[in-house]
Amino acid sequence: MNASLQRRLSIWLSISIMLAGLLAATASFLVAYHDATEAQDIQLVQIAAALSQHSFNHPLAVSHSSDSDEIETRFFVRPLGGPETAVDSGTDFVFPRHLGLGLQTFTRDGAQWRTMVIRDSEGRRFGVAQSIAARDEEARDGALFILIPLGLLIPVLLLSVHVMLRRAFAPLAALSIAVDRVDGRNLAELGASEVPREILPFMQAVNRLLRRLRLAFEQQRRLVSDAAHELRSPVAALMVQAENVRSVELSTVARNRVDALSAGLVRISGLLEQLLSFARVQGVGNDPHRIVELHCVVRAVIEELLPIAQAKDIDLGCVRIEPTRILGDPIHATSLARNAIDNAIRYTPAGGSVDVSVAREGAAACLIVEDTGPGIADEHIERVFEPFFRILGNQQTGSGLGLAIAQMAARAMGGTIELARRDDGKSGLRFVYRQAAS
Repeated sequence: MNASLQRRLSIWLSISIMLAGLLAATASFLVAYHDATEAQDIQLVQIAAALSQHSFNHPLAVSHSSDSDEIETRFFVRPLGGPETAVDSGTDFVFPRHLGLGLQTFTRDGAQWRTMVIRDSEGRRFGVAQSIAARDEEARDGALFILIPLGLLIPVLLLSVHVMLRRAFAPLAALSIAVDRVDGRNLAELGASEVPREILPFMQAVNRLLRRLRLAFEQQRRLVSDAAHELRSPVAALMVQAENVRSVELSTVARNRVDALSAGLVRISGLLEQLLSFARVQGVGNDPHRIVELHCVVRAVIEELLPIAQAKDIDLGCVRIEPTRILGDPIHATSLARNAIDNAIRYTPAGGSVDVSVAREGAAACLIVEDTGPGIADEHIERVFEPFFRILGNQQTGSGLGLAIAQMAARAMGGTIELARRDDGKSGLRFVYRQAAS
């Protein structure tokens, strides 16, 4: 299973950002917590220094609130050396007598206190204390508040990485679309202006492959075209000789053999013409700015094929011919119409009919050919567009190239072909070509 490079990069970058964010959050929290603790110590020192300018003749506490939350957060100021009895019954707080001067921590009744011991103006020691639990809670809240911007930044970074990766891989998506357009008619090299430098060697290799394919297709087309051209003359000469032989009085057996030979030469001649048409359609590039009068092309093709239809006793006619114009190449349009109509005539039995229509349906120009032939099984509908494909058991003569040529011409002009059974209760097929009208 092929993993998506974009997805893998997105996952690993997201994990990296989250790990980096976690480390940064941890470091920021520790630094902020340490700074808050130091600031609280400085505050204790400043309060003690300010109070040391006065004389304490009796013990006191700065706050006398009975609120339990405020009791934990307030400062306590008490002289040292007096009786260890509580002045404030709400706190039951006393300083130990053994505390020395300066910042220090002591434990009372299982709770830790941070205190600054200093002398007042008369030289008596007193302390300013604050609960360690309250200090830690305040420092922790301040440190967590600092993490809010970082917590908001991480999702923004993850979203930015996703958007940037999509934009970075957009040229690859465009390149894949360009590669999908490559076929036997369009082997143009891919542009390198928008391709990332890392993908450039791969794209250059693809372009070299396209050049080799273009050369191979051109050689194949020339081979088919040259072989068909070279065979036309000797086949034509053989057909003339066969006709000359038929003009001589022959036995019944010999005449039957000459008739079979003539029929075979006719089939070979038709195959050569189809091969030439196949090579011609392959070698013609479509001009998207050239206007083709589709109704005129179809009318000319019907006039050309009418004698063949009459020879088979087939009613070839136009149901509707409306003035319709498309953008394309006349060779492609003629090949498309000729092969579609010729294929219908070829597989329609004597006494049948082939109806041709050219009309506009909305913004599309349509060529519709309906016959009364035996039709095609559903499993063979798609395969009849393959070169040289013929349905087994079919007694009709043909090369198997007609619909392949029509499909190639349709793709060259940017149109689509639909082939299906008729939906009006009659036997046969309905061939529909659609292209944007001009």
